[in-house]
Order: sequence, then C-alpha cells, then structure tokens
Amino acid sequence: MTITTIRKSDTEVQVEQTLYTFAAKEQADAFQQCLVNGSVEGCHSNHPPVSMRPARPDERIDDPNRDSTISPSLGGDTAM
Repeated sequence: MTITTIRKSDTEVQVEQTLYTFAAKEQADAFQQCLVNGSVEGCHSNHPPVSMRPARPDERIDDPNRDSTISPSLGGDTAM
C-alpha cells in the first residue's frame, strides 16, 4: 500500500489528511523515511511527533497546486 506524504516544512509532514509536527528537522526526516517501508502506526510509535492535527479539509493531497505561492504584483501600470 502506498502512503502519500507531503513535506509541508522542515518540521511538518502531512500523511493523507493528518499533519504531523516534529521538534526538529531530523525527526521529521526519520518519520518520513520510516513511512517508505513502514506503517503510519509503527512510524508514529517509533518517531513520535510533538503534535498532530487534521490537515485543511479543503486541500486534496493529489492537487498539483497545493501550497503553491503566487507572487503579488509589484505594482505600477506597464501600459503607456
């Protein structure tokens, strides 16, 4: 079974619809690496997070635009 993960930040890993937060990047790395061959329950037990919470309910994990950043306009009118 494939487990879908999204690395949200150095210390946050989203697994399916749950966001796991760790105290350090190394702990998040170890948890994410554990998920390659392990179960969520086993990795959670071996690499306990500081906290966990539901991910945003409106965000789909297969959305190619998730967490994308749109740069604001620098302002000004380029038409002369």
